[in-house]
Formats: sequence, C-alpha cells, structure tokens
Amino acid sequence: MNTHPEAKIHDRRWIILLVLCISLFMVVVDNLIINVALPTLSRELGASTSGLQWIVDSYALVFSCLLLAFGGLGDRFGRKGAMQVGLVAFMACSVWASFATSTATLIIARGAMGIGAAAVFPATLAILIDVFRDPIERAKAIGVWSAVSGMAVAFGP
Repeated sequence: MNTHPEAKIHDRRWIILLVLCISLFMVVVDNLIINVALPTLSRELGASTSGLQWIVDSYALVFSCLLLAFGGLGDRFGRKGAMQVGLVAFMACSVWASFATSTATLIIARGAMGIGAAAVFPATLAILIDVFRDPIERAKAIGVWSAVSGMAVAFGP
C-alpha cells in the first residue's frame, strides 16, 4: 500500500535495484579481491612488498578521495549518466589492469578503476532513492543495497 499518493511508483523499480546492486557489488568487491592474487602478482610481475601495497591501495585511495566530488557531480549533471560513465571507465580500466605487464601499469590501472568506482558508488544509492518513493519500499530497497554491499566485502577476500 502506498502511504504517499503523490509518490510516483516506477514500474521497473525492482529491475533497476538489481542493476544498481550488481554495479555496487562490482565496485565494492574489487576493493578487496586483489588480495587473493598478491602471491601470483609478486611472482609474475616481480612486485616488491611496497609495490604490492600500492597495487592494493591505489584503488581504495583514489576511490575514497573522489567519492564525495563525484557524488556532487552526479547530483548536478545526472546520476544515470554518472553511473554509466563510471561503469564504462571501471570496466575499461579493469581490462587494462588484466593486461598489465608491470607493477607500475597495474598500480595506475587500479587507480583509474577507482575513478570509475567513485562515480558508480554514490550514483547507485542516489538512483535508488529517486526510484523508490514510497518510504516502506525505499527502506526495503536500502536494506537490499546495504546487504549487497556487505556481501561484496565478504566475498572480496
């Protein structure tokens, strides 16, 4: 039951939530998943301990530094566009990282992935809030969004 009659109900809101959650899962899991590859990266790329730390941290550092700025840009210029551009950048840089043949290249590619992730993450929640106008459904959707974020952290390592 819609307790706010003026709230427009989006017909595809649950499908939109699925897309948002998949996008969220992708950017959150990437923060930690690299940890399982560290021994291989050390061996294959000849990465030092310091290099391995930069490989892990470059993504999180860039992501966290740009998160608020990209949230504001999404609010100003369009959340859907910010998310789409962020996803394309994230995936393109992910492909770039997969072909890295040196520690430096992987560090730069993962930092660039953090740029895309910083555009995607705030857009997912902002779009969710726009799409789910009914407070009860919004609370459920935010619960699902939060659970997916938590699962991504758990699946990452």
